[in-house]
Amino acid sequence: MCFRPTQVSVPKVCPKCNAENPSLATVCEECGAELPATQPGGGAPGAPAAPGAPAAPGAPGAPGAPAAPGAPAAPGAPSTPNPQK
Repeated sequence: MCFRPTQVSVPKVCPKCNAENPSLATVCEECGAELPATQPGGGAPGAPAAPGAPAAPGAPGAPGAPAAPGAPAAPGAPSTPNPQK
């Protein structure tokens, strides 16, 4: 049997004074600076997004596969002439 809590409480760190604040805080308890919003689900910082979650706006797309090189000429086959202009 696997037990996983529904939400993990991760303290928010103030970007101004580096104080730890409760995960639901909107302003720092030490200096009063505004704290960044938390993602729904309360995941750990740096953790990958939930499966099926939309990508962040402006995120680059996945790279495509490189194009395959042309097939080499068969041995003894005549080379294709270059058209002259």
